[in-house]
Amino acid sequence: MNLTTGINTASKKFSKKNGHNQTSSENKRSYTKAGIVLFLAIILIFPSSSYLGAKKGLLLWFNTVLPTLLPFIIVSNLVIALQITKPLSKILYPVFHFLFGISRGGCYPVLMGFLSGIPVGAKSVADLVNQGTIDEEEGQYLLAFCNNASPMFIMSYIAISQLKLPEIRFYLLLIIYLSGILSSFILFRLFPKRNGNRKLSLSAMEFGQNCNRANTEAAKFDFSLLDNSIMNGFEIITKVGGYIILFSIPAQIISTLGTGDGYLKLLTTGFLEITTGINNISLSNLEMGTKIALITMITAFGGLSGAAQTKSVINSTRLSIGLYIKSKLLHMLIAFTLTAIYVRFILY
Repeated sequence: MNLTTGINTASKKFSKKNGHNQTSSENKRSYTKAGIVLFLAIILIFPSSSYLGAKKGLLLWFNTVLPTLLPFIIVSNLVIALQITKPLSKILYPVFHFLFGISRGGCYPVLMGFLSGIPVGAKSVADLVNQGTIDEEEGQYLLAFCNNASPMFIMSYIAISQLKLPEIRFYLLLIIYLSGILSSFILFRLFPKRNGNRKLSLSAMEFGQNCNRANTEAAKFDFSLLDNSIMNGFEIITKVGGYIILFSIPAQIISTLGTGDGYLKLLTTGFLEITTGINNISLSNLEMGTKIALITMITAFGGLSGAAQTKSVINSTRLSIGLYIKSKLLHMLIAFTLTAIYVRFILY
């Protein structure tokens, strides 16, 4: 084969591959447009349910999410900008490194994620990846287990408000958080190559440059920094509210279709938006042990609304939402298994 023939062959292969990618991209855009039109049609066909779902989502955001998460986001912005993460990490590192095998820089997202929940855990990871404090490989690992429902949501809303079983609140918290840690360890520590973890890593030179920036660009506190932190907090919390409202609409429509509370309907609403799904499951006629198992399972997954919120706060990074969802599916299966064991051998 001469040089000209080789070049022509390579050019044809490239053109074919490029054409295939272009066609695939066009198909994705077409599906997206069709989905948006379908969603609009559903809202028009079910106006009452759409209104009720949007209202429930708005009230959930205003009464629960806004006062719970906004202060955490604002303070987290200040902590990262002022590099207060460094002394915090120094204190937490011996314990967190022993338990999770993470670096000093990775300690802060774990703390914030465990205290505040979705999407503050993901935002903390993304901020530190952008700052260069942690690399993307560790960021993907952290994202899988420090972005869960908050302790207050699990203990107050699920155990006390919905299930009326305050005595199980600490068990539920332990199961959901432990299963998240196990799923992350399995995917990113036992089988890192199979889950594309290596290709996410920054080069040593690039990561070193980011670390140098992180070490030299610490801000000084002033009211402009506070203003920026507040505005960023409101931007993030407004996006979260939008996702909650949008996903609450189809969840409400599905919950009003047909009669009875079949597993498919209950799980579908839960996979869309966990708050609506938890409420529907708790009000169903299912046996209490089954309710606990199903609620724990959808809470571990976090719902598509939670995944969308997570995607919105990691957009500035190369962290993979696909790997995050994969870890959440495994998280869900482990949580369901642990809950079934708990209900069978401990609760009853």
